[in-house]
Amino acid sequence: MEDNSLLSRYSLELIKTLSKSSGLQSLVDLGYQMLGNPFTITDLSIKLLATTGESKVEDDPVWNELHKNKNFIFRTYSYYLNNSLFDKIEKNEDPFYWLDPYCKYPRIIGKISINDRNVGVLVVCAHNHPFNDCDKEIVSILCAAFSVELQKNRYLNLSSGLSHQSFLLDLLDGNLRDLRIINERLKVLGIKFKGKLFVIYLETQKLTVSNLTLPYLREEVEKKLLNSKAVIYNDNIVILASSEHEIHFLEIETKGLKEFIVNNHLQAGISRTFTDFTEVRERYLESLQALRLGNLLNKEMHFFRYDNYLIYDLIYVHGDNNHYKKFLHHLLLKLIDYDKENNTEFARSLYTYLYHFKNVKDSAVELNIHRNTMFHRIEKIESILNIDLNDGDMLFQLYLSYKILEFLKIPLP
Repeated sequence: MEDNSLLSRYSLELIKTLSKSSGLQSLVDLGYQMLGNPFTITDLSIKLLATTGESKVEDDPVWNELHKNKNFIFRTYSYYLNNSLFDKIEKNEDPFYWLDPYCKYPRIIGKISINDRNVGVLVVCAHNHPFNDCDKEIVSILCAAFSVELQKNRYLNLSSGLSHQSFLLDLLDGNLRDLRIINERLKVLGIKFKGKLFVIYLETQKLTVSNLTLPYLREEVEKKLLNSKAVIYNDNIVILASSEHEIHFLEIETKGLKEFIVNNHLQAGISRTFTDFTEVRERYLESLQALRLGNLLNKEMHFFRYDNYLIYDLIYVHGDNNHYKKFLHHLLLKLIDYDKENNTEFARSLYTYLYHFKNVKDSAVELNIHRNTMFHRIEKIESILNIDLNDGDMLFQLYLSYKILEFLKIPLP
C-alpha cells in the first residue's frame, strides 16, 4: 500500500516537471531523488544523452567508460551485442535486471520508446544501495516520462529508428572534436563514408507539396545519394554525403538529388569537399552561406556550390554597400567612365578576358567578335589604363572589383 502511494506521488511530481518544460536534466535530477541510485539516458548507439551528477561511480569499469567517452568504445559495444543485451532490450516491454562480469554493480535497464519505436535506454546502477522491490516500477514510470520529454525536442527525430541521427546532430552542433571518439562512434553505428565528404543544406521552407513532411523528405533525399546520411536540423534537411571523386560526385552522383530539388521547387547549398569529420560544423555553415549568397545573386537557381561563391563570401563579410565600394580599383572605374563617354565595351571585354584566364580565343567566342578584334581591345585597354595585364596582382585586384560590382548588382555599361 505504501509503495502504491509512493509511486502515485512520484508520478504526480513527474507530471508537474514535464508541464514546466524544464528539460531533460530536470527529469534526471528528479529521477535520482526517486531511485536513490545513479542512472544514465543513452540513445540506441549508446551515446550519452543525460546522467545523474550527484553520485560518482568510480569503481565500475563499464560505467566509467561511458561517462569518460560519452559512449561505449567499439569493443564494449561488440561485447554487449554478442551477449544479446540489445536484443533483450528490444524484446522486453518492462525494465529488467542485468549483471555481467564487467559490471561491479547490478543494473536495471528500461527502454524508452516513441510511437512504438525504441529511441533510448535508461540504465540504473545499484551503487548507493541495493535495489528495492519497487525500483523496476519507478524505472518504468521514468521511461514513460522521458519518452514525453524527448518528443518535445529534436530527439523526436530518433523515432524513425535511425540511430545515426544523434551522431550527425553532434557533428553539426560542433560537439564532437575528438577524432578517436568520432571513429569509435562510426564503428558502433556501422556507418561507412567514402574519402571525400560534403555537407548539403536543403531548405524546406518553400515546399509546394503538402505531404512532403520533414521525415519523409529526409528519407527521400537520402535515397538519392549513395554513401550519405541525412538528418532534420533546425527544421531543414542536412546531408553528410561522401564520394571517392569530387567531380564525379558533383556532376554525376548528385543528378537524382538535383532533379528532386528542382521538381519540388526546393533549394540547396553544398560545401567544399573535406576529409576531417571535426570540420562538419564549419562546412555546414559553408553550405548555408552558399544558399544565402546564391539567392542574392542567382535566385532562379536551385543548387549552389560554395566553391562558386567563396569570393562573394569574402566581400559579404565586410558590411554595407558603401564599405564594399572602397575596394573597387580606381582603374576599373576609369575604364567604365571611358566606356560611357566613348560608347565602347572595354570594361565588359576585360572581364571576359579575365574570366577566361586570358584566353583570347575563348573570350572572342563569348563576345562574338573576331580574335584579332579581341587582341586589339586588350592592347587598347592597356593603353587607356597604362598597365601591363601580365601583372598577377593587378589582375587579381581588377577581378575582385568586377566581383564586387556583380555582388552589388551594378551592371557594366
